[in-house]
Amino acid sequence: MQGSELRASVRRGIALAAVLLGALGGPWDAGAIERLEVEQEIARILPEKKPPPEGAGYEDPLAKRSWALLPQVGFGPATGILGGVKFVDRDLLGNRTTFDLEGLYSENSQRLVRLTVATPPLWDDRLLVLFRGAYVKDPIRRFWGLGNNDQGPDPASVNGIEDIRAGVTFAWRPFERVSFNLESGWRRVNISDGAGLDDLPFTPEEFPDLTGIDGGDVSPLALSLVWTSRDDIFHPTEGWRLILKALHTNRDLGSDFEFTQFIGDLGFVYSFFDDNLTLAARANGEQILGPDQAVPYWEMANLGGDDTLRGFFPSRFYGTGRVVVNTELRFPIAEFDFFDLWRVRIGGVAFGDTGRVFISDEAIRQEEGDSARAEVNRYRWDYGGGVRISLSEALVARIDVGFSEEETALVYLAFGQTF
Repeated sequence: MQGSELRASVRRGIALAAVLLGALGGPWDAGAIERLEVEQEIARILPEKKPPPEGAGYEDPLAKRSWALLPQVGFGPATGILGGVKFVDRDLLGNRTTFDLEGLYSENSQRLVRLTVATPPLWDDRLLVLFRGAYVKDPIRRFWGLGNNDQGPDPASVNGIEDIRAGVTFAWRPFERVSFNLESGWRRVNISDGAGLDDLPFTPEEFPDLTGIDGGDVSPLALSLVWTSRDDIFHPTEGWRLILKALHTNRDLGSDFEFTQFIGDLGFVYSFFDDNLTLAARANGEQILGPDQAVPYWEMANLGGDDTLRGFFPSRFYGTGRVVVNTELRFPIAEFDFFDLWRVRIGGVAFGDTGRVFISDEAIRQEEGDSARAEVNRYRWDYGGGVRISLSEALVARIDVGFSEEETALVYLAFGQTF
């Protein structure tokens, strides 16, 4: 075997190992900003600002391939051995239909299935319809209490959760890079004692007055705005992205609860040194309003996880409001073809996050009892690094390792850029 062929084989082996890294057994939970998943997908579907430069190599069929299949394997103390698969095709049937399916199953009975289908742009590229569904089951969901408390690193209790979601979104684009969206959804949550964890009490027994501890249904209606000026879907080097969203549900809509959420998300990307370094920043805020004891804790604004505070467990902090700022420094590492399947691009990331939730001490005591810990009035912060693995124009897998005052080396796998 000639030297060039050997080097090519080594690169392909590295790519295959990276693809198979998968979930790595990290914390098992939905992202803290899952309310914006639809809007983030719409931002990806909006057309690119400018074509790639001539000679960049992104016009060949391999680099433009729109589908990818990513196995996921791993092991973790909370999940045991786990496995799954992620399949994406952003040009299904050759008409720009998006099909995104992910499934995971673990030795400790955690299960996850997510499906997104987006129709091809309709009505002279002015209308887009998205359908989403998800099923999550976790018998070992940690709970630290409400507010910006100092309960960690050990959780206050543990419970099981079954979370089922479905929704449809109509996106109208009056301008090339602006979309107004109407969303109707349904969510059912079932809370149980679940499996034991280090002799922790079960959440339904420890916090019987916590709103939403018996589960329930919500059927929200939402309006949102998406605007983006970014120059690329998977590896932006410049531009802004703005998402504004208002969501409401009440018993007249078939919900067991009543509340209104307002969410704002602003991200910026700027590159320098001939695009070899990219600075990305995002500010996100949320406020939720509702009558006393009408907002289930699992619908509250929360922080912690792969898309907010990556040095803390998912849903570590719950409140009626939140603010979070994320910063990343991104840089390329390698680029090569993985046989005749995909153009693989691997990049590195160094990140830092800060944020906090807001909730009154009175609200905490009302939900958790007089013995509840008082809120800690300070911002939390974390830092870490990770890699980004993109397969042609189909998907980006991101693996981040986060550190904080509470946790060391939390590992997350997610898809798409953080913001």
